[in-house]
Amino acid sequence: MKTRVPFLFEFFSSFGVFTDAEIEQILAQFEPASYRKGTIILDIGQINDKLIYIQKGILREYSDQDQDQDQDQDRTTTYWLMAENEFQYVADSFLDQIPSTVAIDVLENAKVWTITKQKLDRLYEEYPQLNLISKKLLERNIIKYEAFILALRQKRDKRIEWFNKYHRGLANRVRYKHIATYLNIPPEEFSRIRTKIAKQEQKK
Repeated sequence: MKTRVPFLFEFFSSFGVFTDAEIEQILAQFEPASYRKGTIILDIGQINDKLIYIQKGILREYSDQDQDQDQDQDRTTTYWLMAENEFQYVADSFLDQIPSTVAIDVLENAKVWTITKQKLDRLYEEYPQLNLISKKLLERNIIKYEAFILALRQKRDKRIEWFNKYHRGLANRVRYKHIATYLNIPPEEFSRIRTKIAKQEQKK
C-alpha cells in the first residue's frame, strides 16, 4: 500500500501516532475501485456506507432537479467537487446510516480506495488514535465548507476567482455548467464573467 498509494501512507504517517506497520494494517482495509466517467457511485435514497479516498479523477456531489427528457437538459445542482487526494463521504448518511438526500457521480475517470463504515468502526476500536485523524479531517472539512459559504456571499466574479484559486486546475477539467451551479451562477452569466476575467488576466 505504501508504494501503491504513497500519499495515503504519508497522510497517516504525518500525524506521528502510528508505526509504519500499523499504517500498513490500517490501509490494508481499504479496497481499490475504478469508475468510468458518468458512473453514479451513490444515488439519492441510498445509504452512504463507504469512505472514499480519491487517488485519481473527479467526483461530484449533486442533487437531481427536474430533468427535461425532451431536450435532454441536465437540471442537476452541484454541491461539492472532489479531486485527487481528497476524502469523500456524505456526512449525515455516512455517520447516521440514513438515506442520502444527494448523489455522487464521476465527472472524470476515477481510481479510488474505499473502506466501509463497518470496517472503519472496527479500526476505531483497535486503533483509538484514529479518532485524532478523524477530528483533524472534520476540522479541515469545516474550514473548507465555511470558505465555500463565504465565497457564495461574494459577487459573482469573486466567486469565480475563488473557484480558480481554491480548486486550482479544475476549471479545465469540469464542465462549465457544473461549476456554474456549484457557484450559484446562471450558466450564461458564468460564461460571460469567466471570459471577462480571462481578458483581465491577459492584460496583466
